Amino acid sequence: ENHWSMKALHREIMLSATYQLAYGPAEPNDTVDSDNRLLWRANLHRLDAEELRDSLLYVAGVLDERLGGPGESLNLPNNKKRTIYGRISRSGPNRSLLLFDFPDQNISLDQRSATNVPLQTLFFMNSDVIWADAGLLAARLASETDDAAKIRKAYRTVYGRAAGDDEVQEALKFLAKAEKDTAGEKPA
Repeated sequence: ENHWSMKALHREIMLSATYQLAYGPAEPNDTVDSDNRLLWRANLHRLDAEELRDSLLYVAGVLDERLGGPGESLNLPNNKKRTIYGRISRSGPNRSLLLFDFPDQNISLDQRSATNVPLQTLFFMNSDVIWADAGLLAARLASETDDAAKIRKAYRTVYGRAAGDDEVQEALKFLAKAEKDTAGEKPA
C-alpha cells in the first residue's frame, strides 16, 4: 500500500495506540491483568551496560552519534562513540561496564546475568565519569534563567518527557531545602 516504505511503517507504528502507551497504572486494567500479559502498558526494563553508557554520554551532550568508523578502546576517557563501536580487550575489559553486567569476553553464554549490587550505587555516587557527566548536564541547563525552567529542561533532556507541575514543585522544594542546608549557597 505504501510501496514498502520504511518511513510509512515507522509512522504507522509510532502513531499506534499501543506504541503510545505509558507505564502508569490504570486501575481497571491492573485488576484484570496485573502481570500485563495483554500488554495494556509499557513494561519497565533495566538498561544494559551499553545502553547505560550511551545514555550517560547523551544526557551529558557529548555522545558521538556518527555511524561506523574504527573501534576505539572503551577504556579511553576521550572515547565518546556509542558503545557498540567500542573495541573490547580480553586482557583489560572496561571495569565500569563489567560492574553493570557487561558480558565477559572470555566465556560464551546464552544469557546475560542481571545483578543489583551495592557497588553499582557507589559507582553513581563516586565515579569521576558520573561527576564529569553531571557537570556537563548542569552546564547544558545553565542557559535557562530560572529554576523552574531548568527543571523542565532537565526532565526533557534526561527523561525525554515534559515535567509535571507536581514534579516541578517537588524539585523546587528540594532546591530550596538544599540552598538552606548549604547556608545560602545555591546548588548548580
